[in-house]
Amino acid sequence: MDIHGHGTGVTVLELMVTLAVAAVLLGLAIPAYETFINRQRMRAAVTGLHGDLLAARSQAVFQGIAVIACPGSPDDGCSGSNDWSAGWIVFEDHDGDREHDSGEPLRRRGSPPEAIAIFTPASRPALRFLPDGSAPGSNVSISLCGRGGPARARKLVISNIGRIRRDDHPNVDEALCPG
Repeated sequence: MDIHGHGTGVTVLELMVTLAVAAVLLGLAIPAYETFINRQRMRAAVTGLHGDLLAARSQAVFQGIAVIACPGSPDDGCSGSNDWSAGWIVFEDHDGDREHDSGEPLRRRGSPPEAIAIFTPASRPALRFLPDGSAPGSNVSISLCGRGGPARARKLVISNIGRIRRDDHPNVDEALCPG
């Protein structure tokens, strides 16, 4: 029994020390969590687009028809822009016009996670995979930029023969990827 009348609670000093330690730990954890979230967003964007491009190439080979991957939407078709940030579509191009027409099957619709910018060179906004799996034209790089700036940017590189590879250490134009 306590003869001085003190309870078993915590003192104001103990509470202040506990809150100070919690604030320091929280201050250290938030930037690390934000970096983790940004890295996960980038991984999701790269994986999603890579998977859709691989599916486009496979579809072209298995169906024996040209398949187009381009920035755009199912309702509006290819945007004609080199900015894939709002999403992309993959479709069979039966008539060879490189535009999504009502009778052509839409195979994929992709949309990147928030805060990811995706660009191709202005000269090559859409990709066409032929029945032999090739992607004619010049090699093309698709740049993906997030909140980490150029240091955390990624690229997908598509060769003329249709091979798609990831580049985790790209040289990305700072104007496209300001950070």
